[in-house]
Amino acid sequence: MRATANVMLPFILDCTPSPCPWSPLAPPEAGKPAMSLAGKPLPQTEGEREALSSVAVASAPAVHGAQQHLALVLLRALERFEARWKAPADENGLTLHKRALGGPCIFVEGRQGPSLSFSHGNGRLWAAMSGRGSVGIDVAYPEEFRGAYPFGRAFSTEEMACAGALCPGDTARGAALMWAAKEAAVKATGAGFNFFDPLEVRVGPPLFREEAILFEVMADRPISTWVRTEGRGWLSVALA
Repeated sequence: MRATANVMLPFILDCTPSPCPWSPLAPPEAGKPAMSLAGKPLPQTEGEREALSSVAVASAPAVHGAQQHLALVLLRALERFEARWKAPADENGLTLHKRALGGPCIFVEGRQGPSLSFSHGNGRLWAAMSGRGSVGIDVAYPEEFRGAYPFGRAFSTEEMACAGALCPGDTARGAALMWAAKEAAVKATGAGFNFFDPLEVRVGPPLFREEAILFEVMADRPISTWVRTEGRGWLSVALA
């Protein structure tokens, strides 16, 4: 099993990189959303870069053992930048547990490791790991929001308006964008949707960055959440 791994922002590991992140300035391409909001994307601020320098993201086929495999890939990535997260020689040095609310917890040779989050989508398992703060990840695709989806139970009027502006003419894709941001944010709190109603989790206005769209998502506190395209869907990473 081979992982496709990259540190989401701002650097890439020595693995097969994900497709080039979409930029609002680039012309629409097949499989990517059109952009109707004007404005030049800004580079990451120093604070954003510092936060994201501790976040690693990877994916692999969703098969037996994928969680252990991705955890080791990401731990080796973090080790390059933070020596305290020393990776074991192999997966036998890692132990994964479920927390009381369902989120993953990693132990490295008996010691609690960095924050870890998983998401499934289109036959792949995605994982995010952070050495600073609590991380959440989600991948969402338009197919999940086709048909008689109860948009009013998950999204506010303002969120649907934002989704419509970001993905004009494609309600399902816009909803996938909003949901990915919400889900990643509540995972970063450690509670998921166990303690939150989707309507209580509010996605703020988008801030366009060179590599992704940045949202401030309000759950139990403001949570910085970065979203970029992943095929026809969206990949979101939040850091609390």
